[in-house]
Amino acid sequence: MDQVLIDRIREATPSLEDPHGRRAGKSEATGSRFAELVGGLVEEVNAKQNEAASNAEGLARGEAGIMETVVSLNEADLSLRMMMQLRDRALDAYQRILRTI
Repeated sequence: MDQVLIDRIREATPSLEDPHGRRAGKSEATGSRFAELVGGLVEEVNAKQNEAASNAEGLARGEAGIMETVVSLNEADLSLRMMMQLRDRALDAYQRILRTI
């Protein structure tokens, strides 16, 4: 999952051309792409959380297997932890930038 995040961040920043062919400002283009990337990751984490909850409910009703439920719960946990690490690192970077200004 970490490699997926790294690949997405790399994909989000290679080109700063906007769709109209004009050269966008670096911070503006990178900022909007980063926001889209984070938004997509939040949606994925939410989907994994919802899937895990659904599997847990299914397990309680006898409709889902234990392995499927455990795997989805672990995936949801890991994705949430990764998102929290991303948040912590982004806040740390922001605070460092503020200290240098």
